[in-house]
Amino acid sequence: MSVEHSEVRQEPAPARAFRAGPASEPEWALLLERLWQERNLLVSDFLQRFSTVSYGEARVPAQDVYRTAADTMDMFLFQMAGQELPPDLRALPREVAVRRVRQGVPLDAFLEAVRNDFRVLWKGLERVARPDGIGILVANMDRVLDIVEGYVSSIQQAFAEEEALLARNKQLYRQRLLTRLFHTGTADAGEVQEIAAALGLQPADTFEVLAAVDDAVPQAQAQYGSDGGVYLYEHTGALYLFRQQRKGRSWQQDGPGFAAGHVPGVRGLAAVPAAAAAAAVLARHRGAGVLLATVEDTWMGIAGGVLEQLLPGFADTVTGALDKCTPHERQRLLQVARSYARTGSIKETSEELYCHRNTVVNRLHSLQEVIGLDLTVPAQAARALVALSRYGQTRD
Repeated sequence: MSVEHSEVRQEPAPARAFRAGPASEPEWALLLERLWQERNLLVSDFLQRFSTVSYGEARVPAQDVYRTAADTMDMFLFQMAGQELPPDLRALPREVAVRRVRQGVPLDAFLEAVRNDFRVLWKGLERVARPDGIGILVANMDRVLDIVEGYVSSIQQAFAEEEALLARNKQLYRQRLLTRLFHTGTADAGEVQEIAAALGLQPADTFEVLAAVDDAVPQAQAQYGSDGGVYLYEHTGALYLFRQQRKGRSWQQDGPGFAAGHVPGVRGLAAVPAAAAAAAVLARHRGAGVLLATVEDTWMGIAGGVLEQLLPGFADTVTGALDKCTPHERQRLLQVARSYARTGSIKETSEELYCHRNTVVNRLHSLQEVIGLDLTVPAQAARALVALSRYGQTRD
């Protein structure tokens, strides 16, 4: 945004009692008295220079720019004269900085405008100092510079504090929305639509979800806590993360860099909480050596745990039979079982295990003799693999 001088309706300056300065500095006081009488020219000069400054997309009313320029010039004159500031000017730097932050003004552009203040003041002082007061002006240059730089420093500090406050408030608001999402259920479509709009999402978008648990939680927070495109929600010992799923950009392809459960292809924002709960289950049943747990590589272990709870001793026949084998034989049988389960092919299993296909056939036959289940028969294979899915977690 740039403001043309002609766009601003200049109002009369506020009635403020001004004393030019201490009697010990009569020449300096005279310069300031002259400048006070011409302070409207200071504002005009500032607005002329400000017309070349761009505030981008920020919306700052022209009258706000004028009123701020007038108040700022008065503040500088009071400070140069060593006077106490009027009550309405004491908090001016903070008030201006807070307004500009909330108006969306970029800090660099704001400081560019603010730093014109020294040029404006110096030009005004030169004007009222000619022809006999230039020496006094030069002698007080550091005073003027220090006052303006002090204002700039106050502006920068207040701007940073307000930005941090707004960021915290925005994050707090976002967390409240996510709490509503994770506790509202999927029945209230109107509320989900309202939450989606506030988060900048579409209710029917497709999402991918991660769940980090235990030691992975701080890693996930450190990696994605400042990523505006990833939504984080912590609940009951798990950190849930979700984002819009896009082609060519997937956590399964890139890897998040920490252990987690992953559920892709979640259709609709309302389905995210259930997917997050599922991802937490996957994370807690993550196999050894697996960083990103998915349904495909975790479901058998989960099924085995559930069946053991519902049907105590479900896996005992299989695991007990393997317990009777020597460690070497048990390792070979488990290897062939897990490889064949992945490939479904004698040929591919032999290539994966670097052995002859007849060796694979013989080991599958030996496994059948030991556990009483044939992995080449789908129904028996399912039972055997579920029973074996958690075997390596407690044995060998």
